[in-house]
Amino acid sequence: MKLPRALSRPVTMDASGQRNWLYPQKVTGYFSKRREWVSWALLLFYLAVPWVRIDGLPALKLDIVEQHFIIWGTTYWPQDVKYLVFVLIGAAILLFFVTSLAGRLWCGWACPQTVFLEFVFHRIENLIEGDRNKRIALDKGPWNAVKIGKKLLKHAIFLAVGFVIANTFLAYFKSTEEVLEWIGRPPYENWGAFLFMLANFVVFYLNFAWFREQFCTILCPYARFQSALVDKHTLQVTYDYNRGEPRGKVKKAEGDCIDCKACIRVCPTGIDIRNGVQLECIGCTNCIDACDNIMERINKPKGLIRYSSEAQMEDQQQRLIRPRVVIYASFLVILSIGFFWSLAVRPLVEFTIIRAPGEPYTLLEGKTVSNHLSLRLLNKDQVDHNITVKVSGAEDARLIVPVQPFPLPANSLKRMELFVNIPQANMPSGKQAITLLLFSDDREIAESSTFILGPIL
Repeated sequence: MKLPRALSRPVTMDASGQRNWLYPQKVTGYFSKRREWVSWALLLFYLAVPWVRIDGLPALKLDIVEQHFIIWGTTYWPQDVKYLVFVLIGAAILLFFVTSLAGRLWCGWACPQTVFLEFVFHRIENLIEGDRNKRIALDKGPWNAVKIGKKLLKHAIFLAVGFVIANTFLAYFKSTEEVLEWIGRPPYENWGAFLFMLANFVVFYLNFAWFREQFCTILCPYARFQSALVDKHTLQVTYDYNRGEPRGKVKKAEGDCIDCKACIRVCPTGIDIRNGVQLECIGCTNCIDACDNIMERINKPKGLIRYSSEAQMEDQQQRLIRPRVVIYASFLVILSIGFFWSLAVRPLVEFTIIRAPGEPYTLLEGKTVSNHLSLRLLNKDQVDHNITVKVSGAEDARLIVPVQPFPLPANSLKRMELFVNIPQANMPSGKQAITLLLFSDDREIAESSTFILGPIL
């Protein structure tokens, strides 16, 4: 059966290009209850994580200024950027994998845009202005004291919520203690942090108070490349047109759809799911619950709109295991193995040898060649180390270090200057390979190699 064609323009825009303001109706049902549980868990996670401490360190802190990330109590430095590559590529492939199986499950159940808009800002709006019909009437009505009061109250709460969201977001980059201290001080004392928070505050407020579903229908790129990730066996929110058509009024319709338009009224992006799968559909399942409620009232089987696939609609066998699914799963397994293996062998103490600027070597009395080197030491461990530096690989090589052993505190970056002296007779080619070894309590923890330079004999 041929489906009606969807609009060639976004449903949030009329023929003249003006904004069509949407008034999604609140719905309750099997999926909406479970989405609510998931959303409140995600909101609690977002608000609570900056306050959690593991071994005295934040559970999650992305300190760009100090150039280190703290993730679940472990500190990661710029030298650990390879792990970020693993995470980003893995997240992308996981999204591809989930999309190939279940469509836009991420958008409908876990995307911050959906969670904040539907379960925070829409709830506040419904509480103050009422459900769909009351909000439509209020917006179409004259600007009187009641309307002005409700609008002011709503946007005042929106601003307060946006302030909390923005400062919580800031706390992911700086500690909660610093953020709380900054809130009580004048902005000019911390211009950088204030402007960062203010920019996010403005974006959050304008997005959820005004731009709303247009982020999903116009800006979000995910819907555009989703079509390349799904096929006829992908589970998506789907209207059963074989069962529902031809639609009509109750007791007069040949199909089960009575054209009540409940699915449209509850849709947060305003689409008609009966026109087929559309890029504006975020898979939120509101239309499933709305349609099931109607089917229950008219004594029809539920599931006219349900999670299904094009193959099931065409009475074909559903195939979950398919080449694209296997490929995505294989990449995920390989990346996971590589990621956890690299974490398991991750060195906790690293150092880099940097040659001091100026002359590459100094010729001392007694025909001894001296090279000035600088060690950049990084302790990723949670414990302090007392470091002793030793040299190997060159006969009669001698280290001159200001102090041995020297402290290297936990989660710190330190620089140590030293000299390596070698008799000129032992390096006639003017070049000698050496290895510097780091010891902590007589246990070797790191090593790195370099060359000592001198005159050619």
